[in-house]
Amino acid sequence: MKKIALNIFAVTLGAMAFVACDDAKNDVIDNMIYISEGSGESAANEIILAEAGTTSETNFTVSLGQPAPQNLKVTLALDPRTLADYNARNATEYTMIPEEYISFDKEVVIPAGASAVSVPVAITSFDGEAGVDYAAPIAIVNAGDMHISKGSGSFLFTLGKPLVQKAPTFRYDNAMTMDLSNSGDINSFTLEWWVRVVNQRGNGGFSINNQALFDFKAGKELYIRFGDITYGYVYNFLQIKTMSIDANYDSGNPADNPLKWGEWIHFAHVYDGATGDVRLYMNGKRVNSNNGGAGYTWNFTQLNMCSSGAQYFRDNVELAQVRMWTVARSDAQIAKYMKKEVKYTDPNLLFYLPMNEGEGSTLHDVTGHGYDVTIGSHSGGSNNEAYAWTEYKWE
Repeated sequence: MKKIALNIFAVTLGAMAFVACDDAKNDVIDNMIYISEGSGESAANEIILAEAGTTSETNFTVSLGQPAPQNLKVTLALDPRTLADYNARNATEYTMIPEEYISFDKEVVIPAGASAVSVPVAITSFDGEAGVDYAAPIAIVNAGDMHISKGSGSFLFTLGKPLVQKAPTFRYDNAMTMDLSNSGDINSFTLEWWVRVVNQRGNGGFSINNQALFDFKAGKELYIRFGDITYGYVYNFLQIKTMSIDANYDSGNPADNPLKWGEWIHFAHVYDGATGDVRLYMNGKRVNSNNGGAGYTWNFTQLNMCSSGAQYFRDNVELAQVRMWTVARSDAQIAKYMKKEVKYTDPNLLFYLPMNEGEGSTLHDVTGHGYDVTIGSHSGGSNNEAYAWTEYKWE
């Protein structure tokens, strides 16, 4: 059963004051109207919505700084400008909720002598477009002659789906190849993936150096593996060999920052062509950076996965959500979306392998660009079936 997390976020934050910051004359405002939940510094509530078709209820509060001298009619609406502003300021990519899945009174009345009215909201869970995060931006659009707070006259209900999927287990004989010969010139990129490592006995992992996850053919080297002899005979770190950068472009000395077998780990590697910077992230946090030179144009022709052979690829490796962007994703974007699917048709994706099929030999590229991969398709592969498909939930 899939669930959708609903968070209520303040769109515009700041102290409440009855001086209108958007009034050119800075005249004192005797009274103004606002949404109480829009004036906080953090999320005000969280609701977990169940499977599609079920309904959850919440509310928000329309408030006045002083009691209403007479009945005050207030008009509310879903407001695209509020959503656009929130996305721009928070590096998010929320899409407007379809109106048929949210219900609230579009007109409410604050009675004479009162200073607030509670507005109930009902939200029906829905499947939506794959990889898309939805939000309901609600704004006060009219309150007669009453001044609407610019700082807290609106707020968002955000609906986020936790990532739930079956992930495949690979060994050396599942080595596979992706043909990227028609990918064209790429000036910046971001590669992201989730990975889990366990030895074949189930009581350890990171058994040897050079367990290669990704080997790109692109004119310049891009080779991503677990281990080397950099820190002695311990291999529980990720190393990226690229652009003639020193061998210590990695996830860090395992004495200080060890990778743990049996745990899912999210990695991202970024090349920013404008600056030449390369950046490595682990579980949403930047752990290393270097510079490989600005202005390089990548022309990827092939990607090999799990391809370092029986001698070196000794452990079971589970992979999920392998995606490559043709832009340098920001720190905030990597942290925000690592536990989510992203929109399959995002124009900045080169390829996207969720690896959520649960069966079969084909790992589908959901972008529509045609970069499907067959398990075992590498010259060193012989087994076209994953060793297991296990369901996990990332929250």
